[in-house]
Amino acid sequence: MDTTEKKKTTKKTPRKGQLNTERELAKFYFFNGETQKSIAEKLGVSAQTVNRWAKEDNWESLRAAKTITRTEIVNNMLHSLNDRINEGNISADEAAKMAKAIKSLDGETNIITVIEVFTAYNKWLITRMQFDEELTPELVKVMNRYQDLYIAENLNATKVVGR
Repeated sequence: MDTTEKKKTTKKTPRKGQLNTERELAKFYFFNGETQKSIAEKLGVSAQTVNRWAKEDNWESLRAAKTITRTEIVNNMLHSLNDRINEGNISADEAAKMAKAIKSLDGETNIITVIEVFTAYNKWLITRMQFDEELTPELVKVMNRYQDLYIAENLNATKVVGR
C-alpha cells in the first residue's frame, strides 16, 4: 500500500468541539424523525456512536415528550376522565378541574402548540439544508438551542433560563 492509499483509508480523529457539534446535530435530526442509522450516515460517524449519544442523553424519552400532540393529550385526558367516571372514582371537583384543563388544552395556543410548530419548522429546515448553503449545521444548532430555551422558559413560566 503506497502513502496515497494510506491517506485515503486513515480517518482523522475529530476534535472535541467538532464532536459536540455533530452530537447536537445528531440530536436535532433524531428529534425530527431521522433514524439513528441515517443520522450516522449523514454525519459520517458510526451507528454505535449515535446509539451511545442517544442513550447518554436520553433522546427517546425526550423525543416522545417533545412530539406528543395536543390531540393525543386531550384524548388521553378524556379517556382517563371517562374511566374514572365509569369507576365512580372521581369527585365533582376533580371532574370539573379535568374538564377545565381539557378545554384549555383544546382551545388555546400553548406550549404544546409551540412544540408542534417547532417540530414542523425543524423538519422544513432539514429538507432545506440539502440545497441552502446559508443554512449550516452550526446555524441550525443555535436555532434549536433557542427553541429549547423558549420551551423551557415557557414551561417554567416565571424565570428566564440561563440568567
